[in-house]
Amino acid sequence: MSDHDAIIIGAGPGGCSAAISLAERGARVLLLEEKRMPRDKLCGEFVAGECLPSLERLGVLSDLMMSGAHRINRVKLVAPGGRTVESSISDISSTGDGAISISRSRFDQVLFQRAREAGVVCLQGFAVKQTVCNGSTVTGVEGLALPSGTKIRFEAPFVVDASGRNSRLALDRRERVGGSKGSRLYAMKAHFTGIEEIDDQVELYFFPSGYGGLTRIEAGLVNLCFMVREEVLRSARGNPTKVLERSVLANPIARDRLRAATQVGQWLTAGPLTFGRRRGGSDGVIAIGDAAGMIDPFTGTGIQMALRTGEIAADCIAAADSPRDAAGRYEGAYWGEFGKRLKAAGLLRRLASSPAAAELAARLLTRFPELNHRMLRATRRSGANGGSP
Repeated sequence: MSDHDAIIIGAGPGGCSAAISLAERGARVLLLEEKRMPRDKLCGEFVAGECLPSLERLGVLSDLMMSGAHRINRVKLVAPGGRTVESSISDISSTGDGAISISRSRFDQVLFQRAREAGVVCLQGFAVKQTVCNGSTVTGVEGLALPSGTKIRFEAPFVVDASGRNSRLALDRRERVGGSKGSRLYAMKAHFTGIEEIDDQVELYFFPSGYGGLTRIEAGLVNLCFMVREEVLRSARGNPTKVLERSVLANPIARDRLRAATQVGQWLTAGPLTFGRRRGGSDGVIAIGDAAGMIDPFTGTGIQMALRTGEIAADCIAAADSPRDAAGRYEGAYWGEFGKRLKAAGLLRRLASSPAAAELAARLLTRFPELNHRMLRATRRSGANGGSP
């Protein structure tokens, strides 16, 4: 008999959400994390209003607010030439709630601590390398305890993959490549001080080679996170300062905001990025969060999808007669809740892939605010399941 009812790979928002939700049902849960907590992650550090119901259910919302989370009430879109349009978060949120912002290191640490309090067995410094199978059915995982390199095998009837976009279990070669060279997308992130007028709003800037935004987090810091095409990274030879000059700073409002900024800490870079649905679940492995698929950052709902897929996975495992049954339930629930918004985000992504079309769209959105509201609501609207617990 296995020592655990479920193994969760990855202690980010999705993994902790699934672990807490299962543990509170009485399940024996093992949570495996390759890094040591707290650890930083490349992220826009914007927590959409759609996250708040999940955070309440998981019992962490008040802890996050006490940890320095900021209330975000407005979002401002800035076209390449500087024209802006401002929306209330409550106008575009499917729940009518405002948003919050907080660093990923602190956000994940609060969730991780809550998982421990819920009775989850949390093992840090463990790198999962592969699944363990009995025939075609996954019965556990095998990996290395770091830094000793000791090989260890854990078994459980259910395995949940929450190990992110670089999952060793969910990615195929096409996803690792991320498209044709030169046109691929990369993300960069750093924290800054000395940035004024970024308080209760998030500002999203469009520029010819991509888009990015500023969000205030705790400790007087502002997070800058942006996506840029590979050609810019190559022309700048990977130098972050030059990449910034040739991308974000092409937008006059962003250039003004960052004029007196001082960087704190290191740049984080990730890519190439791929978006859309990946694998759902099969024979005992259920992929959640970015391991299941990435939604475009401009939607601001990546963390919300991670939290909800964790809750959905726990619901399906608790109700299932077998791992295969859980996988089937999860697949249907995933598409019921996220299918429409993934489709909407995909349409907008194809529009943004053309620099000329993207600039025109940005200008239209800043000129017609209601069109902006409708676009953002379309990327947040749930399907038939409506985000219920």
